[in-house]
Amino acid sequence: MAIVSSYSESCGNASFTKILHDTIRQYSGYEVEVVELDLPILQSIDTSIRAAATRHVDDLCRRLAQFDYVNIQLEAGLYGTLPGDIFQRLRKLMKANPNTSVTLHSPRIIPNPTAKRNAIKQLLSLRLKSALHSLMADYQAGIHTRLNSRLVRELARNGHTAIVHTERAKRQISTFFGYDNVYVHPLRLVQEGFQSSTATLDKVKANLNLEKGAVLIGMFGYISRNKGHFDALEALSQLPGNYKLAIFGRQHPQTIRSDGSKDDYLSALVQTVKNSRLLRGRVFFLGELSDDQFMQVASAVDVAWLPYYENGQDGSGIASITMDVCGRVLASASFAFDELMKLIPYNNVVRFDIGNDLELATKTQMIMSQAVPTKPFGDESTYNIRSQALAYVQASKARR
Repeated sequence: MAIVSSYSESCGNASFTKILHDTIRQYSGYEVEVVELDLPILQSIDTSIRAAATRHVDDLCRRLAQFDYVNIQLEAGLYGTLPGDIFQRLRKLMKANPNTSVTLHSPRIIPNPTAKRNAIKQLLSLRLKSALHSLMADYQAGIHTRLNSRLVRELARNGHTAIVHTERAKRQISTFFGYDNVYVHPLRLVQEGFQSSTATLDKVKANLNLEKGAVLIGMFGYISRNKGHFDALEALSQLPGNYKLAIFGRQHPQTIRSDGSKDDYLSALVQTVKNSRLLRGRVFFLGELSDDQFMQVASAVDVAWLPYYENGQDGSGIASITMDVCGRVLASASFAFDELMKLIPYNNVVRFDIGNDLELATKTQMIMSQAVPTKPFGDESTYNIRSQALAYVQASKARR
């Protein structure tokens, strides 16, 4: 069996692919090979390099034809920058082997009307500049939904199995495309028998010289706009001084500029901390962790924050791991988390409205006054690491 994905890169897809590779071999006995995407080539918009990307995809197709089964991890940005390139490359890959399943991590096929509604209100109020920004946001979001619709149609045309992370995504594909060859399985990344340890976090605490009685809040993953870092800073400023925020993560690679300038979001975040008397000495940027270190640290912090905004993704590996291993989790009321909770009820997660830093601060103090629930924190009776591996095997066989 082949899995088409990123693998050696630092990204969520690569981490998930490693888990898939290992667990499919463990639970099914299948031989599994990752057919790795060359991201620097695929994501370039230079004409000559795009030609090299075409040759790269053609080579991948020849390799995929030799396997019994294929799974394609579909996060559009892995396959290119321009929508036309992404579609043509994935179209080729889908045709390479008849026994193929496609994992849709961000299956946005219904446009969000919010930006368009805002634009209409702003136009009626003669706020032309704001209206233009809203219309541009609506146009950019429409690019993703149109591309996803084309890809789902292509998947259905080839009779391949779709794998999605929510029942909502399955319903939408059935409703809008009349296609029912869809498997649902939420992201699972924590191996059976995982043993938490405080050793890694103890070293971090010692190096930070935290006072006795400090409450350490953890945030994890790439430092990007949808993660809600500014809401976290606002919430922290309302909490007692012994509450500290540790940000374990790095700047997203796609925001690194070649001209040597700083990323605007990260720069604003750092300046906010520097300029705030209430935050100074309480916020720590601690960089990226290995997958194993992340699980250990997430299991050992006093509380984890997931103040995510909507970005069209139906699954988050960071969130899934955090909910599975951390005893106290605050998660925003995003649609993605709503859908996850329907499949896997958690006893350690408290929800709050997106952007409501007052609620986040209040509920953090509330959850800290309560005992940590018993493990497992999530109901593993239906969806677990083993069922995920077997679902991928079954899905690749379930050609329509």
